[in-house]
Amino acid sequence: MAVVLALGLVLPRAAVADPGGGSQAINRLQDQVDEASAEEAQLLAKIDSSAAHKAELDTQVASIDADIVSAQHDFDAAQAQLTAIEAKQAEAERTLADLRLQLEAARVVLRDHAVAAYTNGPALEQVADMVLSVHTMRELEASSGYVTAVITAQADAVHRFKALKEKVQRQRDDVDRTRRQAVVQRDAVVAKQAKLAGDRAHVDGLRTAVAKELTQQAKLFSQAESRKVDFEAQIAALKAQSEALAASLRALQKGQGLAPSGHGVLAVPIPGAPITSGFGPRVHPIFGDVRMHTGIDFGANTGTPIHAAADGAVVSAGPLGGYGNATVIDHGHSLATLYGHQSLIIVTAGQHVTRGQVIGFVGCTGNCTGPHLHFEVRIAGTPVDPMPYL
Repeated sequence: MAVVLALGLVLPRAAVADPGGGSQAINRLQDQVDEASAEEAQLLAKIDSSAAHKAELDTQVASIDADIVSAQHDFDAAQAQLTAIEAKQAEAERTLADLRLQLEAARVVLRDHAVAAYTNGPALEQVADMVLSVHTMRELEASSGYVTAVITAQADAVHRFKALKEKVQRQRDDVDRTRRQAVVQRDAVVAKQAKLAGDRAHVDGLRTAVAKELTQQAKLFSQAESRKVDFEAQIAALKAQSEALAASLRALQKGQGLAPSGHGVLAVPIPGAPITSGFGPRVHPIFGDVRMHTGIDFGANTGTPIHAAADGAVVSAGPLGGYGNATVIDHGHSLATLYGHQSLIIVTAGQHVTRGQVIGFVGCTGNCTGPHLHFEVRIAGTPVDPMPYL
């Protein structure tokens, strides 16, 4: 997406480099367009970065969602296992209840027979008396068989009681152990679900923040684009104005021969002032493209006198759009000069001026970032480098 949009941000260089329509005002506006374009480029980079971050978060959310589904399956399986174990536990409880009844019955038997046989003194005396009172071997055998049967029945009751008690305990231990294991397994799955839910909430929060960031960046991008459109409209207007000036000069100077070039043909309009911006194409520091500066700038304070570069007739003197207060002088031989951004003009259109005559004062009118003189040299209306003429 960034590549396609970025291509749409590149301005037509031909419109900027057109020597027939170049001017300092156009270049100032072009700076503003490029600044807006640079802001757009930075915002596009941020949008791409945020979109990539959001895509990464979306992937994380999808992965977490998959883990949540898997964890839900694990939970369902663990819950089903626990439910089955609880069903078995209920069944075991019923079995335990039956075993308890059997155990209680064994206790009754033990109490009624074993306890009476082994702990009740009078009963033992009765057995002894019964054995001692026999008169024949047949009676003795009968008495011994009875005693043996009683003792065997009591021993069976004791063994059955112990066996049932051990069985009940084993059954209870097995059910409790299995249930504890199932609960531990289910609780582990529940903890995993809680962690996944927390992770998803965290990533969702990040995703929401990135979405808001993208919305804000898109808004800023739209604002930068709107400013750039406004600046480009102003450039178009200034370009049209510069072209109109060029056409006017060509018409005025029609039939004139070309002025000879050479140092000293024109005088420096502000003697001793430094040149703060030269003529010619310059590489843009951000985009690396080339744009044209169609004059030279002299740095000077507001109110510094401006001198005519040569004898000539004032073509125009007054507000000239982005040039601010500007004076245009025709020097003949298709040579003209332009003096822009003046704070005050002291000549009028049609007036004849002489070389070195003060025609106005430095200012910062029109499209201007600080007081200076924008000075152009035009041959047949077309801006050329002033330096070979100064």
